[in-house]
Amino acid sequence: MGAPRMIPFLITGIPLQAALLSGLLIVIMGLLGTAVFLSLAIVLRAEQYLYPLSLLLLLPCTGLSIVLPLILHSGFTPLLQGILLLPLLVFPLSLPIKTLQPSWFATAQELGANTQARLRFFWWPLLQKAVFISLFLSFICSIVQ
Repeated sequence: MGAPRMIPFLITGIPLQAALLSGLLIVIMGLLGTAVFLSLAIVLRAEQYLYPLSLLLLLPCTGLSIVLPLILHSGFTPLLQGILLLPLLVFPLSLPIKTLQPSWFATAQELGANTQARLRFFWWPLLQKAVFISLFLSFICSIVQ
């Protein structure tokens, strides 16, 4: 019978299905990690540290994420790559949050806005562009991998 026929993905020789699954894992892990990290920063009132921390870790973590498949051949590699992409995905989100005044959140609470209303009328307009940029970067990095 011979070897099963596979469609190689670009030059790597990885089957197309495995490459798509790995890219999907990178996107999901990166976006979930970003959401958790951003939520923790907002809950802990550490928004002012997001920008310098993501800027400091941006190049080393992104570079390591790109090089990681050459170093580590494991089923956990896409998950680790998604985690290492956190500074890249948090960076565009940290810029609008950095400009946020602390009194805005308190004002929205005092005006009686529940969590859903604050998310819809306050956070979404503020972070809409940055969310789409992070989503785009996440997809681009998963394709490059």
